[in-house]
Amino acid sequence: MPVGTRKTETVRRELKSAPPDGFVMLRQLSYDEMLERRDGGIKILMEQSPGKNVDSKTSMQIANRWSNQFTFPRCITEHNLTDDNSVPLDFRNTEMVFKMLDPKIGAEIERYIDELNQEDESEDFTPASNSSLQAAKELPNESSPEN
Repeated sequence: MPVGTRKTETVRRELKSAPPDGFVMLRQLSYDEMLERRDGGIKILMEQSPGKNVDSKTSMQIANRWSNQFTFPRCITEHNLTDDNSVPLDFRNTEMVFKMLDPKIGAEIERYIDELNQEDESEDFTPASNSSLQAAKELPNESSPEN
């Protein structure tokens, strides 16, 4: 029978953005953690102006910072990254670390975490065959030789 539980072993990823030998060891999130990451990453706020029943505003806030502050300390089990004084970065304190972390290194780690947890938006948002996106693809291109 197929095993249906998350992988408990960690995987090593070499960091191209942290030469010569930067690396992180990552663990996979559980399904429960994935759900918490998704729920916390998108916040839908409904605000209604006082005294008015018709003027309501819905806004969606994509909370990338929250999502990474949630996943980095849970997924990074080991690394060899330090600050300018050779003090190891503490990813349990993401508020502080993110303020000094090289954006290329942060983006590379984020990409590896997403790959490990199979976070690929293209899988979740496949357009329906009758969508306007599909119709737009089928329209002739004005610069094509046929027109």
